[in-house]
Amino acid sequence: MSNTHYSDAEIADALEACAREPVHIPGAIQPMGCLVSLDADMGRIRQVSANIEDFLGISVADALASEARDVLGDELMDLLDTERVKKDNSASVLTVTAQGDVQGKQRRYHVVAYPSGDAFVMELEYQMCLDGHHLLDKMNDWLVEVGQLDDIDTLLDTLTRRVQEWTGHERVMVYRFDEDWNGRVVAETCLPVAESFLDHYFPASDIPSQVRRLYDINRVRSIPDALAPAVPLVPTCGPEKASPLDMSRGVLRAVAPIHQEYLTNMGVGASLSIAMHEEGKLWGLLACHGLEPRPLEADLRDALCALVQIAMQRMMVLRTRADTRLLHGIHDSNKILSDERGRLLGPEGLIQAHGTQWLELLDASGIALVTGNESSGQGTLPSEENLVAMADWLSRHQHHKSSWHTQALAKTPLAPWQEGDLCGLLAVALPTETTHWLMLFRREQRHSRCWAGKPEDTPMIRNGQLVMTPRRSFTQWRDEVRGRSRAWRTIECRAIGDLAKNLAVLTSSHEISQLNEKLHQANRQLKRLAYHDGLTDTWNRRHMEQAFDAELNAAERHYRPFAVLLFDIDHFKRFNDTFGHDAGDQVLVTLCSVLQSILRCTDKLGRWGGEEFLVLARDCNLEGGLRLAERLRQSAEALDLGKLGGVTISIGVAGWRRGDSRKSLVIRADQAMYQAKKRGRNQVEAEMASIISTPT
Repeated sequence: MSNTHYSDAEIADALEACAREPVHIPGAIQPMGCLVSLDADMGRIRQVSANIEDFLGISVADALASEARDVLGDELMDLLDTERVKKDNSASVLTVTAQGDVQGKQRRYHVVAYPSGDAFVMELEYQMCLDGHHLLDKMNDWLVEVGQLDDIDTLLDTLTRRVQEWTGHERVMVYRFDEDWNGRVVAETCLPVAESFLDHYFPASDIPSQVRRLYDINRVRSIPDALAPAVPLVPTCGPEKASPLDMSRGVLRAVAPIHQEYLTNMGVGASLSIAMHEEGKLWGLLACHGLEPRPLEADLRDALCALVQIAMQRMMVLRTRADTRLLHGIHDSNKILSDERGRLLGPEGLIQAHGTQWLELLDASGIALVTGNESSGQGTLPSEENLVAMADWLSRHQHHKSSWHTQALAKTPLAPWQEGDLCGLLAVALPTETTHWLMLFRREQRHSRCWAGKPEDTPMIRNGQLVMTPRRSFTQWRDEVRGRSRAWRTIECRAIGDLAKNLAVLTSSHEISQLNEKLHQANRQLKRLAYHDGLTDTWNRRHMEQAFDAELNAAERHYRPFAVLLFDIDHFKRFNDTFGHDAGDQVLVTLCSVLQSILRCTDKLGRWGGEEFLVLARDCNLEGGLRLAERLRQSAEALDLGKLGGVTISIGVAGWRRGDSRKSLVIRADQAMYQAKKRGRNQVEAEMASIISTPT
C-alpha cells in the first residue's frame, strides 16, 4: 500500500512504535532449545518454555510445581554454583555442558545461564556430536592464517570465506555501519545459488536502534529456522507483578514477526549474525544467510564468535599500524618544524614550506592558517574573506573544543562561506594567546550507492493499527551521494591536534620576535625623538648641549680645538607670511639636508631654537671655522627653492679658548652672527675678540 494514503504524522507514529518494539522481551523462544527461569536463589522454577517436555522429559505443570534441582539435576546445579563462584560476578553469563537422562536416554546439553532482573535464566540446547579436536585444529589454523594477513580488505574477505566453509551458509557477509547506521556489505563469500549483495547498502531501518543495542549486550544472534513457530513461555509474565522476562543475553530469544517477514522476503531460511566491535563501538556485523533452515551446533557458534573477535583484533593491529605511520609522518614534520625555530618563519612561511607535505599526509585538498583578518594557505581553498568568516564563527562557538570537523559543510552553520566542491573541513585552534585556526579542507567525494532494494517506509493496517512492514523487494536501486567529502577519522583529528601544538610554538615564537622587533623600533624611535629635532632631523638642543660639553672637556684635557658656528635664515618670516608655515617648514628641512651633506662626519649640526642652528666643528680653529662657514653660506645661497625663491643665511663663528664655557662661546658666536646681519645679512662674521690660533 502506498505511503501517500497516510499522513506524515501517521507514518512518524508507526516508525516510533517500530523503534520501541520490545524485541528483548518477546515472551517466547525459538524451538531449538528450552528455557527454565528460576528465582534469584536458584531454588524454585518461575517460568518454563512450553516445549520443556521435549528436552527434559517433564511436563510444564510438573516443572512449575517442582524444585530446580528436581528438574535440572544436582550435577547441573552444582556446576552452575561452582561457575558462579569462579566468575565472582552474579551478572556474568555462564556457559557449561551437562548431561541428563531424558525418557531413558542419556542426553548432553549446552547450557547458557544468566541473571535477568530478579530471575536466573537457563537456556538448554542439545549438544550435537561435533569433533572438538577438529574444531580446535581449525581455530589454530585460523590464528596462523590471520597473523599473516597485512591488508584489511583481504582479512575480511578471508573471514567470510572461512566462516562459509565452517557453516555451509550460502551467503556470508561483513556488513559495516556508516555514521548514519546504514550498512554496506564490504566483504562477501557467496555461492552461485544465492544472490550477491557485495557493495550493496542496507538502510538503518533494517537493523533498528533497539536491535543494535542488543548487539552491545549479546554479540550473537542465531536463527537456525527463520519460519519456525515461536515457543511461548509459561506463564507469560512469570509470577504475579513480575516484569516480562528480558532475554537480551540469551541465544534462544524468539524472532520478532517483522524480522521473520523480512527474512522471508529476502529468501533467507536461516541466519547467524555476530557483532563486530571496534574500540567498544558497534562497527558492523558478520551476517550469514542460509537458503534453507540450518541447525548450528552451539560449540561451532562459540568458535565463530572467537573467529570474528580474532579478526577484529587483527584489523585493529593493521589500522593501528596505518595510524602509526600517519603519526610518524606528523612527528617527522614536527621535528622539521623544531629545526625551523631558529629561522622564526611566520605563518605564511610555514605553510609555504610544509603545506604540501601536510596535505599529502592528511589526504586534504587545501590547508590554511587563519589569524585575525589574514590567512596563509596552500592548495584549493575558499577566499580569504570566507576563511576569516569561518574562523570568526569557530572562535565564537568552538574555541574551547579541541577540534571541529564535518564532511558536509552545507549542512552546518558555516554553509554561507562554503565555496565550490570543498565539502569537508577539519579545524583546530592553536593553543596561543592570539587566536589562530588551522584548517584542512577536502573536496566532495561524489559516489553512487547501490541499495539492496529502495529504502522506504512501508506502513500497513494490521489488527486495526498502522504498523511498519519490512521491505518486500531487494531489487537493486541506486542513488547518488553529493555534498559530502571523505569522513575525518579520529586519528586524523589527533594528528592535526599534534601539528597545531607545534605550530603554536613556532607561531608564538614568531609573534614574540615581531613584538621584540617592534619594541626595538619603538626604542630607536624614542631615542631619535630624544636626540633629534622632529622637523629637520638634526640634533635637538639637548643633544647639542651634551655634545658641546663633551667637546669642551676634550679641548681642556687634550687641547683639541673646536669652532662654533651659529646661523639663522635671513628674512625667514617672509616665507611664513607669504607662503604659509608649511612652506617655511619645507625651507628648513631642505636647507638642513643640503648643509648636512657638506659637513664632515665629525661635525655636528643641531637646531638651537626657532630658525637658529648651531654647528660644532671638531679639530677646527677659528680660521677653519670661518672657511667652513663660508662653504655653508655659499651652498645656502645657491639653493633653488622653486616658487619660494632663494634663501640666505648669516653665520657667526667663535673659536674655543682655554677657560671657555658653553655660555661664553655661544655668546661670542651670537654676537658675531648679529654683526653679520647688521652688515647686510648673507655674510660670515668672526667673533670680535678673536686671537691668532694655530692652523687647522
